[in-house]
Amino acid sequence: MSNIPDNPCVACTTNQHCCTRLSGLILTQKEFDVLFKSHAEGLLVRQSNKVVIVSTKDGGACPNWAKGGCGIYQDRPIDCRIFPYILTRVIEKRNKVKIIFHTKTDCPQKDRMYALMPESAARALAMEFGKKIYGEDKTIIVECEKGLLSQLRIRIETAISRRCFK
Repeated sequence: MSNIPDNPCVACTTNQHCCTRLSGLILTQKEFDVLFKSHAEGLLVRQSNKVVIVSTKDGGACPNWAKGGCGIYQDRPIDCRIFPYILTRVIEKRNKVKIIFHTKTDCPQKDRMYALMPESAARALAMEFGKKIYGEDKTIIVECEKGLLSQLRIRIETAISRRCFK
């Protein structure tokens, strides 16, 4: 949320916790190495299906959050750039990879944010994420979860991940 003109969150006055609570951010290995590795001592880091998943140990802010803004906004990872969508799972089976993202966000400006990041753009970013990790030889399938069952699954997974990281 630094003073970069294209950052739509700069004017937000709703005191949301978007970047001030880092939990389950999905990264490529390169994104982790460049943007988060130097902060590893304060992070819970796990790898799954060639992705790196990070959360803070204390449930606090992203380590790149400084002075009320994102210190890496121009170079932020794909999972941050895809907002208001959120990457949730990467499933690898044989020569196929399924990347799932969802639309569940508590952002009070979500309608405005969806206009700035249409689903087609989010799909393209998710595809880029998959290609960066798995290369061009894998078939990448990108799926956007919507609806009640998706929201229920997200709540269950969030509750489980919070327990695992305590």
